Amino acid sequence: MSMRTHFVQSRAAANPRSSPAERGRHAVVLLAIGTMLFLASACGESAGTNAGTSAPEVVAEAKAAVAANRQGTDRALPTSAPKPQAGKNVWVISCSQAAEGCSRPAAGAQEAGQVIGWQMTVFDGKGSPDVFASGIRSAIAAKADAIILDAVDCVAVKSALQEAHQAGVKIYGIFSMDCDDALAGGGESLFDAELTYEGGMSFGEYAEGPFIRSLADYVIAKTDGEAQIIEFTQDDALIAKHLGKGFEARIKDCSGCTIVAEVPITFNDLISGNLQAKAAAALTRYPQANVLYGLYDSALILGISQAVIASGRNDDLLVPGGEGLSPNIGFVRDNKGQDSIIGSPANWLGWAAVDGVNRLLQGQPQVDAGIGLQTLDRDGPLLAKTTYYDGNIDAKGNPKVDYQAHYKNIWSGS
Repeated sequence: MSMRTHFVQSRAAANPRSSPAERGRHAVVLLAIGTMLFLASACGESAGTNAGTSAPEVVAEAKAAVAANRQGTDRALPTSAPKPQAGKNVWVISCSQAAEGCSRPAAGAQEAGQVIGWQMTVFDGKGSPDVFASGIRSAIAAKADAIILDAVDCVAVKSALQEAHQAGVKIYGIFSMDCDDALAGGGESLFDAELTYEGGMSFGEYAEGPFIRSLADYVIAKTDGEAQIIEFTQDDALIAKHLGKGFEARIKDCSGCTIVAEVPITFNDLISGNLQAKAAAALTRYPQANVLYGLYDSALILGISQAVIASGRNDDLLVPGGEGLSPNIGFVRDNKGQDSIIGSPANWLGWAAVDGVNRLLQGQPQVDAGIGLQTLDRDGPLLAKTTYYDGNIDAKGNPKVDYQAHYKNIWSGS
């Protein structure tokens, strides 16, 4: 059965993309590094099982979910806020300023903090846990009032965070997982607060739940419940473990869907350039596959999408994507080995973090920032105002809300 009948409009022929230069590869891989937990390595491939034909209700449910997610799931922004106290000293530990997935939230936080008269410092973590820790200790020495961890997991900097607590510095997380995360061992929480999602979900809970379920529903819907999936897995990345767990749980509901192969990768595969070769080998070994799930957008940038193009199977493979970084929006728009995104706003996260830190420093409870997701592909509008996803868009590709103006209003008491 050709996947063309399910999801692909006629595609222009595409030439294989050449491997990026080593310097560029290191910069791009850091788009995801802040959510990585360096635990263990893995190798080899394993095949899944097929349970039969999907029940029509599962496919119908998935299609209804995709239709709803196309409209976007952002919720109302906060309606009020305590008046910010000017002069606060706040540091942002960015996982890497060379990476859009880290630099955008950091820039948003810096901009928002300056609006309310705070002294903002963005520290470049350069993708290294040792440098992350150095940044935290520098913030302590600078007598910071608060530290925003931008895609920096607690377990990677546990000792430094304990020192920050001893110094009375408040810790706030975005795109970061606390030490009590279940897949991090369930230790003691070291975040004073973090950006939470609908119903108070942590980042890990959201990633494993609504976020990745929306991607899995897209796969089920677009294949009419007959997905034959090559799944990439990664045991040395905490976010990848959450995503994989949630993806597999939803795919199990689809009895006609099969994970035909699991392809383990490691952080080293991303920085070494091995990822494209692994993807190419899997595509050759499993010609029956009609879906390739590559975990997150950075993995697509660093070789998976290129392998899809080079394989000549671009017309027959569904390649769903994640956050909506600038290169990936281009891949979707230009039909280059990626078919969709499940948007996660970048700059908005920084503004929401500053609002959360303001509440934290004044002893006020955290509130729902209203951040949801949106499924975008070539069947619907793509972005008209930004190169990267930054919140729900309307039918013309324009943002549905001006979150910056809204935050300025509630901070000023308007």
